[in-house]
Amino acid sequence: MRFEVETELTKQDFIAFYRLNQKAHARAVTLLVRILGIAAYVLGLVLTALMVIFRLWESAEVLRAYCIFILMLAAWPLVDRFMISQMYKANSSMLKGEYRFNDDEVLTGADHMSGRYAYSAFRELYRSRDAYYLYIDKGHAVILPERCFTQGDPAAFGRFIAEKTGLEVKEIK
Repeated sequence: MRFEVETELTKQDFIAFYRLNQKAHARAVTLLVRILGIAAYVLGLVLTALMVIFRLWESAEVLRAYCIFILMLAAWPLVDRFMISQMYKANSSMLKGEYRFNDDEVLTGADHMSGRYAYSAFRELYRSRDAYYLYIDKGHAVILPERCFTQGDPAAFGRFIAEKTGLEVKEIK
């Protein structure tokens, strides 16, 4: 069986890849960041209570430090969005691509480049609800949304790529 995919990746595809990468390769860091985030929000609540109870807003230095802390706390959720936006911009030249999965290799092409991958080049395989991710290394993957398959059944692709690479396709929810 032969598979062909013509990708036209969206920001949503990069968001899904970013989240998958956090689950697959940065679990400890992601957990630590979440714990620190919760601790920071609790600290913000405690500081707010102390500011009110002890009327600390009357001190310009304390008020300035408090405002800086609250602004940083408010910006915390924007870090992921910024990272995704930068990743999207950095890969803008690769948003559109063609992949042909033959018996021996993967042929790739884009507007200004073409290449080949041996199946042995892939290190990890993941499948989410609606896309396959073929990792070349821990930070780079070929993103194949199921909506972009032009030849071959996306549901059968997992078995095909697992057979060709000798790797297990890991399901991520």
